[in-house]
Amino acid sequence: MRLTAALLVLTSMLAGMSSVAQPGSGLPDWLALSFEQQSRMQHLDGQFRAGLDGSDQGLEWRNLLKAEATAKRFSITTELADMRTYLVDSGTPLDSTTNNPLDILQAHVTVPFSGVFSEEDKGFIKVGRFTMDQGSRRFVARNRFRNTINSFAGVQARIENATSSLELFYTRPTQRRVDNDWIDNNPRLDNQSKDFFWGGYFTTELTSQADSLQLYLLGADEKRDRAKNKRFDVLTAGARLFRNPSPDVCHYDLEAVYQWGDAPALEATSRPLDHRAEYLHFSLGYTFDTSWQPRISFLYHYGSGDKDPFDDESNQLDHLFGVPRPDFGPTGLFRAFQRVNTSSPGLMLNFQPAANVDAYLRWQRPSLAEETQGWRTTRYQHSGNFREDHLGDQLETRIRWHVMPNRLTIDSGYVWVDAGPYMDMVNKGDSHYFYVQTIFRL
Repeated sequence: MRLTAALLVLTSMLAGMSSVAQPGSGLPDWLALSFEQQSRMQHLDGQFRAGLDGSDQGLEWRNLLKAEATAKRFSITTELADMRTYLVDSGTPLDSTTNNPLDILQAHVTVPFSGVFSEEDKGFIKVGRFTMDQGSRRFVARNRFRNTINSFAGVQARIENATSSLELFYTRPTQRRVDNDWIDNNPRLDNQSKDFFWGGYFTTELTSQADSLQLYLLGADEKRDRAKNKRFDVLTAGARLFRNPSPDVCHYDLEAVYQWGDAPALEATSRPLDHRAEYLHFSLGYTFDTSWQPRISFLYHYGSGDKDPFDDESNQLDHLFGVPRPDFGPTGLFRAFQRVNTSSPGLMLNFQPAANVDAYLRWQRPSLAEETQGWRTTRYQHSGNFREDHLGDQLETRIRWHVMPNRLTIDSGYVWVDAGPYMDMVNKGDSHYFYVQTIFRL
């Protein structure tokens, strides 16, 4: 918090500098302000979580106010966030992914540099509290759909040229908090955990057809329950080969990840569990250069689960600070599927009916990678005697209308989960999730 306070004071000092106003903005040319307001009404009919029944609804409300002051050799960024959920029932599963009322999301100093190794090199060093999007966003991301946003405090550096980039960071994750119960939306200052999260991403273009290779290494050192000495200390190594979609060209995305290290023991007096986990994503598709720009893709996700929850080894993938969407559907009150303990093939159709409208249809068939672990996101765990791993079929549709590009977007979606044998065994039926949201920017 001392660093945050110092940055705010420095921003105020810069605001007192004499400068030339930006034409028509009323602001000096070194100062930029932006505001984003996202409101989402959602309804879940058919609760799939253990211990909950019936339907649920909620209004998620997110306001972001960002200020950036730029001097000759550095810039200062501060971003305030107010993220709340209203119109929910007392049993609605709220937590730090839904609520984080009024706090400081970002407060950092950025120093740009250039010409380190060659004339075309450029980059920056960033110090303070910040958000990050890294690689495919499957393990490190600034949340877009989810109501609350991951942030970190530490140092981040990037250097790039025309074909390659290297990004390094060493941080402590921010702990999002509220005063009293989550449903009350009472602000309480966030703080930096004593855990460490660090990593590096190297990306380079391989061919003129925009084939790219990405290599990364991430480290997480956490004490998830200090009283019981439950430590999570793992390394995550990944490789990704991909080509982004473009008309009349095949696109693909292949990402493979291996995790190893120590996971919390079942008892405080026991030694940590040996952690070994894997993740694989594969997608292949083609974009047609015709009206509506249809793009068809085959998708597959595999995230390992724990083969035996009571042995001395942990095999449950940890997706760290990644986002389930767009791979597994909406979060919010839905958030049914993640990368943990999953084997999920699917098909996806993207299309663009108008210049300012885009949409997609996606079908997925999620199953448990290891039936003995159970369905983690729904809190179902059992001893493995179900002998059934197929959860169901998920059909999702989404349409976005950019009413005023970069100013106003209306986004709506629907998800139907057709209950499979596993859901039948835990006495759960079909689920339907609807949402409509507006995103307003200034």
